[in-house]
Amino acid sequence: MSIVFAKPVSENKSAASLLVIRIGMSFAFFWAGYDKVSDPAGFGMMMQNMAGIQPEMAISMAMMIGILEIVSGALVLSGLLTRPAAIFQTIILIGAMIMFGFDFTTGPAIWKDPTMLGVAIGLTIYGSGKFGIDSLISRKLGKK
Repeated sequence: MSIVFAKPVSENKSAASLLVIRIGMSFAFFWAGYDKVSDPAGFGMMMQNMAGIQPEMAISMAMMIGILEIVSGALVLSGLLTRPAAIFQTIILIGAMIMFGFDFTTGPAIWKDPTMLGVAIGLTIYGSGKFGIDSLISRKLGKK
């Protein structure tokens, strides 16, 4: 019972937890971005079919979204501009849910989409934590 009613975790444990969460989120966005950049025509075709995106725009949008997903993953991983990157990820995840539907009863969407959205919102609220570049910058600015 003592573990249930224990004191709040230390700042280092919270920061380490945020780091682990950031690593997982970064991996997910690197993977998704890489898929789009490596096959923009395939993702573009899916956007045409699912969202009615014009064929002329679909491949360019697929490349742009893929590159931005990779960049946002790198920012979240490094803890630099974590909140803006997490806001972008939140927008992408909501867009994906709108485009592909909110049916969370079958397939990987049962856990993936709502969980990742929760993580992105959490990173928007809490930022990078102690083990991120944002924290280093904040400490440097605070000492002046």
